[in-house]
Amino acid sequence: MQAQDESQNAATIDINHLRVGATYQATTRSGRTATGEYLGIEVSHDDWMIILRNRAGAESIPVNVLASVHGSAA
Repeated sequence: MQAQDESQNAATIDINHLRVGATYQATTRSGRTATGEYLGIEVSHDDWMIILRNRAGAESIPVNVLASVHGSAA
C-alpha cells in the first residue's frame, strides 16, 4: 500500500517495506515526529494508520499525513 498526500505536490510514501518489530521515525507534513516500534497498520473508517509503540504507549499516525518514514536505531 502506498500513502499519497492530498496536496497538489503529491508525494508518495511506500509503507510496504515496514517490518513489524523494527523501529522507525515517522514525520508528518506538519512536522510532528514519532519514533517507535512498528506494530502494523490499522484501518478505521477507511483511514489507514501506522501504529508505533514507544515508552509513552502506542500511537496511530494517519498514512495520508506522512511526510517520511525512516528506520531508526531508537
